[in-house]
Amino acid sequence: MKSLVKGGVTATLSLLLTSFVAETAFALTVEKQRVLSPNSQTNNTRYLALNDTVEILEAQVGLAIPKTESIQERSLFTKLVKEKIQPTSRSVNRENAEALSTIARILPDNTPLVGLVNLKAGATLGRFQLFPTIGKAMSAFLPASLNFNYLKDIGSWSGDQVAIAFLPKVDSAPATLDSGSVMLATVKDEMRLQSYLSKLKANPQRVIERQYKGVNILEIKPPSTPSTKQPDPIQTKLSSISKPKFPQRPQSWVVATLPGYVVTGNNTKAVEQLIDTYSGGTATLAQNPRFQKTVEHQQAGQVLFTLYENLETFLPLTQDLAKDPSMPFPLVGLSAINAGQLKEFGSLDGIVTLQPEGLRFQVNAYRQEPKPNTVELEPGTILSRMPAATYTAFTGRHLNQKWQSIAQVLSFQPKYKNNLAKFRQEVRSKTGLDLDRDILGWMDGEYGLFMFPTQGGVFNTAPAKYNVGLGLAVQTSDRAAADNTTKKLEAYINATNSFLTVNTRTIKGHSVTSWDFKGTTAPSLVAYSWVDNNTLILTSGLGALTDLVPQPQVLLPLTYNFTTATNSLPHANHGYFYMNMGSFLSWVYGFIPAKYNNQGLDTFKQAIGSIYSISSTSSTTADREQFDFLVVLAPVRKQK
Repeated sequence: MKSLVKGGVTATLSLLLTSFVAETAFALTVEKQRVLSPNSQTNNTRYLALNDTVEILEAQVGLAIPKTESIQERSLFTKLVKEKIQPTSRSVNRENAEALSTIARILPDNTPLVGLVNLKAGATLGRFQLFPTIGKAMSAFLPASLNFNYLKDIGSWSGDQVAIAFLPKVDSAPATLDSGSVMLATVKDEMRLQSYLSKLKANPQRVIERQYKGVNILEIKPPSTPSTKQPDPIQTKLSSISKPKFPQRPQSWVVATLPGYVVTGNNTKAVEQLIDTYSGGTATLAQNPRFQKTVEHQQAGQVLFTLYENLETFLPLTQDLAKDPSMPFPLVGLSAINAGQLKEFGSLDGIVTLQPEGLRFQVNAYRQEPKPNTVELEPGTILSRMPAATYTAFTGRHLNQKWQSIAQVLSFQPKYKNNLAKFRQEVRSKTGLDLDRDILGWMDGEYGLFMFPTQGGVFNTAPAKYNVGLGLAVQTSDRAAADNTTKKLEAYINATNSFLTVNTRTIKGHSVTSWDFKGTTAPSLVAYSWVDNNTLILTSGLGALTDLVPQPQVLLPLTYNFTTATNSLPHANHGYFYMNMGSFLSWVYGFIPAKYNNQGLDTFKQAIGSIYSISSTSSTTADREQFDFLVVLAPVRKQK
């Protein structure tokens, strides 16, 4: 049980780090300029935490549409968007919302961090092939015999909900991993719980039993003397190599029983602080309007995990934890974050949901005060410039504004600011163009960067045959400025370049410009064409562009794989990231030498091959910034 506390706290910290990545992504994806100003006992515990987590999970646990004759791309794509099934509304997940609210009634109102694990929903993960494959692979690395048995010791009395929380500091001492963390588990069988607690009290020399405000508390002290058993020198040597080294320090384990819950932690004050809130007289997290937003926005479906962060109290906590020597991994970068950088936001939450097609990860950053959404996010058309077999794509809007936001963020660091200035000067000296105004300034519409299979283009020149092309599709409201930029670049090439020449051709009635290596059989390096009045397509060579002009044979948005990957995501968004894992991995495997094909690689292929696609998007509403990430998974394979 003690290892569950450690493992849960460590896992929660891993998830909160992911949340910080999402927070930063929000600031860079909003379609306006928003700039963030920079101004031996222990080893056993850590090791068993992994095993306990595995035991919990074990116990609780494309085809493309054929081409349509005479496709009119824009009208077809507009029709597709209108007919597309819209994502399910954010109806509250009643079961998980109730569990959150119940736990919140015994936590202080300014609790910095709460994570809730739904073991009942986790029991259904086995319907996807990925998880049995991972479980089978991990089992090979677990020791043959363990003293802890989850089903016997914990699963017989515990309920379906487990919460990990960091409590607010009550004094001026720096917070540590142990000082304010507690774990709460629901109890379904009080008698079996008491039977388990009786086992813990079997050693009275190490156990102190007392009452605090009517609540029974057990404090279990660490062993006072080391074991007399002589360790195996060979095993000791192997352990020092294979296991990470953590600071050695004795640890107590505190257990308190509340009606319907058991509370555990490594610090008596933290457990007593929770009992103080339970006893009444202080505001609770359930009364906090920030937390209520997390409860209200629970997704429909089976919620596996919910994470809530109160940024006002969470950020100071991370500053302390970053200096805690007992942390199992360094909290890199958190010391540079301050409340002023995120003052617009009051709280953040993360939700992991089980959907019919796979796993959905969502992060929401809630504003302190709602603000009108001045950004019009309508379904775009740039995706219709990409072929059905696209390996991966990244789309968005207003590349010019995004570049300005990134440049301003970089300018706060002297090292990056100097490098940026040098890069801008280099572009100007080589081409005579201003990077911000001439090259990126006219890119004010949608854009898409994509990788796709093709037998043409510069990546398929002898001796290399990669069968891949890169494409960039950009929309603009100022074609004249774009034409002026390309003309200046081509004038520079013709005047100064000794190995490139600019040629113009016609493909399927469209004028195409190619920058070719000089020579009678030399390949094309870059080619581009205006496929309509405001959309420029640029690719890695003429052969690659031929597959896209005037449009791909089958459009990416019409494929089953892409629609499955994006149907449940918000359609009014800032753009997509998309990867067709099946086709992309098939391409990658072609470069792996035969000598590396072994059982380990086959196991990896089985696991990663059960992922059909990965997609993500970000969106904006009046009250929050939202980031969504979806992994579409293969169903479990029937045993032959």
